[in-house]
Amino acid sequence: MDFLKNVNCKPEHSEGFKKTGLSRTYNLEIGKSVRYEVVLFGGEEFIIQCCTEDDFYPVRFKLIRPESGKVIYDNKYNDYIDNLNLQLDYTELLAVEISVEPKKFKIRKSKDGRACIGMAIYMREIYK
Repeated sequence: MDFLKNVNCKPEHSEGFKKTGLSRTYNLEIGKSVRYEVVLFGGEEFIIQCCTEDDFYPVRFKLIRPESGKVIYDNKYNDYIDNLNLQLDYTELLAVEISVEPKKFKIRKSKDGRACIGMAIYMREIYK
């Protein structure tokens, strides 16, 4: 329940940001993905931070436009960085799709084939 309080789940440059109620924790089966749709408000800056237990990195996450299915960001192309800063000029519905892609030998370390995943969403107002 408190996985998001884990040291792995704190972005480095989060001064002035507050963790929102949009944050989620999942007990995700390795090799599967979870998709979470969220409304992000315009005039705000966000940090989306995805984390897991040490043995199960990397975490892959994508931002997707749900109505078209278009992937607008995939951390796979940024060496699986664990967080993303973004600013929105207008309110937008986005889907965050998360999966755990550990190396094959690390999968055995999971007792039930699952890993704890945290998706923390931090926010700060940029327009006053």
